[in-house]
Amino acid sequence: MKSTTQKSRKAGNDLLPDDSTVPVTEEAHDAQFHANMQLAYLESVIKDWHQHQIIEQPQEKDSPAPPSGPATEQTAPKTRAALRLPGNLEISTIVKSCVALAVALSLGWVPIQRLLATTSAEATVNARVITLRAPIEGDITMANTAADIGTRFENGQEILAIRNPRSDASHLTGLRRERDQLRTTLAALEEKKQLLVSSLDELTAQQERFRIGRVEQLEQRVREVEADIAAAEARHSVAAEALNRAMQLRQTDTVSAAALEKATGDERVARQTIQALTERRKGMLVELDAARRGTYIGDSYNDTPQSAQRKMEVALELADVRARLQGTKDQLETVATEISQEEKRYSALSIAVLRAPVNGRVWEMQTAPGEHVNAGQDLLKLLDCGSAIVTASVSESAYQKLAIGQRATFRPRDSAKELEGWIVGLNGLAAVESNSAIQQSALSREPYHVTLKFPELSRGTDCQIGRSGLVKFDTSRHVDLANIP
Repeated sequence: MKSTTQKSRKAGNDLLPDDSTVPVTEEAHDAQFHANMQLAYLESVIKDWHQHQIIEQPQEKDSPAPPSGPATEQTAPKTRAALRLPGNLEISTIVKSCVALAVALSLGWVPIQRLLATTSAEATVNARVITLRAPIEGDITMANTAADIGTRFENGQEILAIRNPRSDASHLTGLRRERDQLRTTLAALEEKKQLLVSSLDELTAQQERFRIGRVEQLEQRVREVEADIAAAEARHSVAAEALNRAMQLRQTDTVSAAALEKATGDERVARQTIQALTERRKGMLVELDAARRGTYIGDSYNDTPQSAQRKMEVALELADVRARLQGTKDQLETVATEISQEEKRYSALSIAVLRAPVNGRVWEMQTAPGEHVNAGQDLLKLLDCGSAIVTASVSESAYQKLAIGQRATFRPRDSAKELEGWIVGLNGLAAVESNSAIQQSALSREPYHVTLKFPELSRGTDCQIGRSGLVKFDTSRHVDLANIP
């Protein structure tokens, strides 16, 4: 009996997996991952078995006693042996059953769990891959010569530069030459303007001096006429007295008639002379008033002095220079704007600096320092660590229970912490090609594919791409599409 028990125990131990011979598979990892759940389940099974044994023992005590007699006494040892034998086999059977049950649960827990709960067959952390292409043709210069696959870059950090020494700069050269010519013309016009302004000021002063002199001259002539008028009035007074005496003497026949006529003619001439000088004085006053206002009235066709005429010519020339000067300035500003735009265009065609658009690391390096690249050529691929998602494959039955926005949890294999998130994409049987680092077609354990968002994965600075785990879907709650993040 002892040997039988040892053989049964050995047979039971043979059912246990040996870590040295059994290869490490994904099912073994899943069994270890859910060790706590398996132990709890085994404890519940053993507890149920104990309760069942307690119930069966009173029934055996209440069974009827066997009949007495010689036959009974002869068969009693066999009955006791038969009763003891199942008792001995019961312990070994229980041990082997428990061991077999543990092994079965270890190997079959994941399929059983998938049948009982809505989980993923496989799930892996994924993220977008951003491809940087060459905007221009040129030679590559790396900002960090040690940059390689896995190198981290911050958002806005310079990664590489492309320089094209053969870019066309003829238009920019022509614009700069035109700008230099305009600057030379502008300087010449400025000097001419200053000279004309100086000449105009001098002619203005000369014209003013001429006006003052002309006014003084006319005033002097007016005074001269006034003196002539006074002299003529004196001669008229003498002629009038002589005429009176001649008229009186004629009445007494003291003088002849000829003397009276001569006295009469002298008086008339003196009176006309006064009148002529008076009218002449009026004309001079008119000329004087005009000269004081800057208008010159003379007996010739030239009513403007030469200084005033020259001043008008200089003023017209100065106005022309000022107009040309303003036009040159406007043209210079236009050319300067064109030069600025052309410099930007030339800089964009000759030098292109590529910076990291996101926080991430180099996923694939497709170029090297000093390499000549063409416009549009792929240079490198960056892994966007801020857009981490989880790509999972599920069975058809699990897929039919899912909806966009449904909550889920993700537990990585190397961590006991569960991450909370939600479903953002249901692709079904279509393995959609995208710019993700890991394509959905790589998840081939189940045909249906689901994409999930877990904010905790995007907050870290380290990209956890490729790390696998288990996704559990919460199908008990109703999905409110209006509140989907």
